Amino acid sequence: METQISHYSKRGHGLGSVGMREVEVVGTVVGDTVLVELGKRKKGKIAAALLEVVKPSPDRIAARCAHAGSCGGCSWQQKSYAAQLQTKEVRLQQLFPIKVDPIIPCDDPWHYRNKMEFSFSQNKKGERFLGLIIARSRGHVLNLEECHLTSPWFIEVLSAVRDWWERSTLLAYHSHSDRGSLRTLTVREGKRTGDKMIFLTISGNHDYFVNNAQLESFKAAVHAALPGESPSIFLRIQRICKGKPTDYYEMHLDGPDFIRETLRIKGREMHFHISPTSFFQPNTLQAEKLYARALELASPQPTDTLFDLYCGTATLAILFAPYVKRVVAIELSPYAVSDANVNVAVNQLSNITILKGDVGKKLAEIDERPDLVLLDPPRSGLDPTALKELIALSPKKILYISCNPTTQSENISILLESGYELKSVQGVDQFPHTPHIENIAVLIKT
Repeated sequence: METQISHYSKRGHGLGSVGMREVEVVGTVVGDTVLVELGKRKKGKIAAALLEVVKPSPDRIAARCAHAGSCGGCSWQQKSYAAQLQTKEVRLQQLFPIKVDPIIPCDDPWHYRNKMEFSFSQNKKGERFLGLIIARSRGHVLNLEECHLTSPWFIEVLSAVRDWWERSTLLAYHSHSDRGSLRTLTVREGKRTGDKMIFLTISGNHDYFVNNAQLESFKAAVHAALPGESPSIFLRIQRICKGKPTDYYEMHLDGPDFIRETLRIKGREMHFHISPTSFFQPNTLQAEKLYARALELASPQPTDTLFDLYCGTATLAILFAPYVKRVVAIELSPYAVSDANVNVAVNQLSNITILKGDVGKKLAEIDERPDLVLLDPPRSGLDPTALKELIALSPKKILYISCNPTTQSENISILLESGYELKSVQGVDQFPHTPHIENIAVLIKT
């Protein structure tokens, strides 16, 4: 049947209607008239397969990647970059009650990611797949042959590991049965340093452990893909047990036990050590623009006491430390806290204190009122306890960075009811060719 695409789903897929039914079509652009084949209804929408673009949208362009339209890694390669930015800016304007600043674009919207996680999968026939999840599928994996969001060497390592797997007897992990060995392959790099890291995540089920010979051949495959280099290689064991939290164990296999990254902001270089599972902004060059703008909007003062909540590897704390009197940074992940302490030392800063623990609980223990609070929480936003304690602290100014403006706007609505005024909203395009947006908001206590 024929339909016109009128808007997008949360995942960036085109939505149209056939009669009274809403249809979702991967690989389409608002303004497209398309011929589709109707499929099953999923969560109130009918999943439709794109058969033909009858009349293209003015915003439609040729996708660069052969996997576009099927891979779930990005959904807007067929949409011009200018139109992507406009859609994101409109989205922010819909979420916030003040006029938003023009979104900050990427200088180069390709090859920007410094980290990618690939999944292992097998079907009932035993066919093996290593790559990214297929768009709108129930965990089905695409055998990735190219990706224009990452550096080319990511795919070279991916192909080498896929060949290694094909030669082995190891099985892909199946979560429902807790059977199989191989879960994910994660690849990271320091964009400004050239450092490389590869870590293999396997099941913690003892019946499916990977033996030493298999690990040695895995390392050999990685080294063959990166001749003459010394990448950091790790094994990560993920063990599940019903009724208990998932356990993670890391084993250093080869090369350095971290990678280095450098950020250049406002004429200053900051240096970071990053361990396998520590969070770092996935778009290094755009993170420099994000943090530079955050520094401008926050306007820190030399007399300020600053709290950096969800500090990760202490990137924001290190950026702001030279401009304030004191920084207290809080992070739950022990790996990130370890990296944060190293990073503070590497950058020779003496006015930062790193606290390990849950943000809400730590705030309840601190008998001090900050002048400025920096927030960069997970996609889910602030949990109720953290939000309650933040309001009780009553800082003069809050700078809130989020990769999920929807949960950010929900949190900000509560802060507005608690006596804050929203002064600035600044989008930053950290994730070209996807609907995701990084956003900065500044609130002042009235």
